[in-house]
Amino acid sequence: MKYDDSWFGILSKSAFSGLREYYQKNESLLKSEKGNDLTKIRKKAKAIGKKHKLSKDEEYGEFSLLEDQHEITYDMFFANFFRYSVVVLVYLILEDHLNKFCLALYKEKKLSKPPPKRGSIYKYERYIQRVHLSYDQSVWDFISDLRYIRNCIVHASGNVSRREPEERSELDTIVKKDIGIHIGGELAPYRLKPLYLDDDSIIVEPRYCETIINSLTTLFETLCKAAGLQLEFKVEISE
Repeated sequence: MKYDDSWFGILSKSAFSGLREYYQKNESLLKSEKGNDLTKIRKKAKAIGKKHKLSKDEEYGEFSLLEDQHEITYDMFFANFFRYSVVVLVYLILEDHLNKFCLALYKEKKLSKPPPKRGSIYKYERYIQRVHLSYDQSVWDFISDLRYIRNCIVHASGNVSRREPEERSELDTIVKKDIGIHIGGELAPYRLKPLYLDDDSIIVEPRYCETIINSLTTLFETLCKAAGLQLEFKVEISE
């Protein structure tokens, strides 16, 4: 079954559902493993204290050292690596499915000119606009912010100080929107200050990941409905 035909809507809807489940399960696993690891650390600190006959204060000191490493691992490395990867994955899927949607549109609408084989999001958007589909154009709005965040992650490892001034300004504006994106440093909420993370690094909250997955789903559901591509299997029962 190919994506470049009338099945596109059904298959894309299934793909986005899988993406959402992938994200939610891994976010849940991250939280669960963080709790499990902290429990192991407490037990390890007690074992060290018992073996070396440490005082309560000395035992707590051992626990604090282990806890620091735990926070570095889960609050800095794992959380950021995972959520950065989700942002990049959503952008990748967005580009890929816009290409496939344009191919489905080309075939179903019998358009004279095929879409570009390799194009940017905006080239695909312009191709779609030529068909004059009727729908709420605001479904594209999330892409601009996503693009700046994704580019900073991919091209600067999330460090905004390594981007051009114009892009840094755009990222500062995105932070002010309170959509779950922050820049580490003095102004970052205390609960979102991973130990030893560079002050100029982007911090991604879970709610932003949820938002872009939902926005991605809404975009393609809207486009498919406007183009007349079915989103559900239709079973015809003969009498």
